[in-house]
Amino acid sequence: MATPLAIQLYTVREAFAEDRAAALAKVAAKGFRAVEAYGIGDLSRDKADRIKDAQEFRAQLDDNGLTIVSTHGTVASDDSAEEIYDELEILGTNRLIAPVPGAVKGFAHDVLSTRDGVNRIAEAINNAAEKAKGRGIKIGYHNHDFEWQPVEDGTPAYDQFVRNLSDDVFIELDIYWTATAGQKPADVAALYANKIVLLHVKDGPAKRGELQTTVGQGVVDNVGAIISATMVEYHIVELDESAGDPFDDAATGGQWLVDNGHSTWA
Repeated sequence: MATPLAIQLYTVREAFAEDRAAALAKVAAKGFRAVEAYGIGDLSRDKADRIKDAQEFRAQLDDNGLTIVSTHGTVASDDSAEEIYDELEILGTNRLIAPVPGAVKGFAHDVLSTRDGVNRIAEAINNAAEKAKGRGIKIGYHNHDFEWQPVEDGTPAYDQFVRNLSDDVFIELDIYWTATAGQKPADVAALYANKIVLLHVKDGPAKRGELQTTVGQGVVDNVGAIISATMVEYHIVELDESAGDPFDDAATGGQWLVDNGHSTWA
């Protein structure tokens, strides 16, 4: 059964920053009906400004027939979490994802370099997920490639990290960065299939620092991961950096997924 498509708006971040309404209109014109946001819950900004911005963002999404299925943003378990949940409720999504360790309040990027650090950030995310349940919010984590660096005993940090996550925490598996880490995406997707709710589907040479391609034109086994991840609710197309127009590249990749029976625009 084909899985609905979305686009991570980071793909079109330059156009999005310049004119959000116009960028969303172009995303919709390319065929997308769902999006994933980023940068939500910026606690350095005034709460009133963030709420106003969320209201404007939601109106622009509605104007273009777009649904926001998830967002990357700040994950917290203290009182500031309630402010972030207010933003999510306005936007109309119940999925909040930490895109990097530093997005978890109180932690630095290098926390996954030690076993103790892995355990501490997993506990913090678990606590955040427990708190979020009261507001109907689900907390997740999105990987890059560095999570597979080994901790002291040689265990990949990612494996230890996932094993320590509670059942309340879901995974957004980025297939491209999994491959870049030297892993087989299909194997990782199969191993953690019961926790993977969202897939970042992207392609290219699977080498850090090199440009990505549209889905279907690179070396990454997206299909294997899609088949193995049996509980996924959305395939999210993303390109961090590509040679072409990001709107066109994302739409071409989405169409490839649709044409091959893996995804659906609706």
